[in-house]
Amino acid sequence: MSPIKIVRIVASLLAVVMAFVTIPYGGLALAVLGLAIGFMGVSEDRRVLFLVMTAAVTVSAGSLGVVPAVGGYLTAIFTNVAAVLQAGSLAVFLMIAKDRISE
Repeated sequence: MSPIKIVRIVASLLAVVMAFVTIPYGGLALAVLGLAIGFMGVSEDRRVLFLVMTAAVTVSAGSLGVVPAVGGYLTAIFTNVAAVLQAGSLAVFLMIAKDRISE
C-alpha cells in the first residue's frame, strides 16, 4: 500500500471520528494530512478536478443539517472532509505557482 493511500485513509477516519469526539489539535492534523494529500496525491492532470471537488464539498457540507436525526453528524463529517480538501487545495495552488515560476 502506497503512503498516499495510508494518508487518505487516516484523513478519512479522522474526519469521521472528529464528528463524534473532540480531539485536541484535530484541526491541525486534518490540515497537515490535507497538505500531504495535495502535494503527494494530486497528479498534474487531476488538479482542476481536485479544486472543483473541494469547492463542491465545501459548499454542500452545510446543507446536510436538515436530514432528520443524522444531519448534524453528516454536516460535521463533511465539514471535516472539506477542511482536508481545502488544505490540499492550498498545496495544489502552491504546486501550480511553482510550475508557473519554474517554466
